[in-house]
Amino acid sequence: MDYLEIEGKAQLKRFDIPVNDSVLLEGDEIPEEVSYPCVVKGQILSGKRGKAGAVRVVKSADELREVKKIIEGITINDNVMQGVITCDMLPIAEEYYLGMTLDVKNRAMLMLFTTSGGMDIEELAEKYPEKLLRLDCSEGFDAEVFRKEAAVFELSEDRMNQVADIAGKLCDACFELDATTVEINPLAVLKDGTVMAIDSKLVIDDNSLYRQGDYTILPRAGKEKSAQELAAEEHDLTYIELDPEGDIGTMAGGAGIGMATMDTVRYYGGRVNNFLDLGGGVTAEKTYQAMRILLQNEKTNAILINVFGGINNCANMAEGISRAYIEFGIKKPITVKSRGFNQEQGWEIYEKLGFSQTKFGTTDEAAQKLLKLKGEIN
Repeated sequence: MDYLEIEGKAQLKRFDIPVNDSVLLEGDEIPEEVSYPCVVKGQILSGKRGKAGAVRVVKSADELREVKKIIEGITINDNVMQGVITCDMLPIAEEYYLGMTLDVKNRAMLMLFTTSGGMDIEELAEKYPEKLLRLDCSEGFDAEVFRKEAAVFELSEDRMNQVADIAGKLCDACFELDATTVEINPLAVLKDGTVMAIDSKLVIDDNSLYRQGDYTILPRAGKEKSAQELAAEEHDLTYIELDPEGDIGTMAGGAGIGMATMDTVRYYGGRVNNFLDLGGGVTAEKTYQAMRILLQNEKTNAILINVFGGINNCANMAEGISRAYIEFGIKKPITVKSRGFNQEQGWEIYEKLGFSQTKFGTTDEAAQKLLKLKGEIN
């Protein structure tokens, strides 16, 4: 489950991590504790709030009321605004990044730290990997190891003490909250040398919510459903939109194989736009509707189909996929891995369509084939 900034910071505060205060704006009344100038921040389950205009500085109560109304109407990647908060303006001298995240590939809980905070951490990791410290904290936080590894950033002794203290508390929070991601971006250094969290992202494993309690502060407004999500509901398909920057659509014959497909694509550097599970009792009509959804998604530029014919019939599944592909005439790179009952008949249909296929290989090979078609790997 994803939590809003105000909720994430409330949890950080529970673990004695210094955070800046947030004032929740409810209704038209401005709380007395709001001072000016202040930062107005929309609470939404999405990144890139600043670029979308959901983080602004105001200098008066009248301006605050006006900006609040504007922010409340902003949506980002189909996510709607859950609320609006204000925070005091702070004299920030530097911005760091500190986070914990689950490394699925290596089955490890990693701590990430950099003095280049405030920017997209994925972009930093890709373009400037030498600026990002990665520390395996699967067995807990070791302050001495952290200090040794972080020495490359040449922090003063006082600064290092503060950062290491917060890092240790963040690691404790991560494990005690059953979090898959908990990050502070930015971890701000004020002009007086104080280090504090002024933003947070917290994601807790859904399977652990039963023992974590309710950490929500704001009621959740429903996410605006896309045309693809509405169509999937209508035809009894499980369709979840994932990475808004992803351009690879997936179709799988089961939740397990669907998750494995997504993880494999990510492993080889691809970005998955959606999770689509056909479920049981798959018919030609069902694969027709699933393929229709993927083809009509403008964010999807390539498709990986990974299905198995046990109870289901590979030929019937291929017939539905073929009908949608021919009917809509939308050409996208497509790779299929289909095995099981009537697999040869299915393969013949895909060959006539010109699809790339992995007949006897693995999901790894299918993912690599698709990425080669897209020109992303050699």
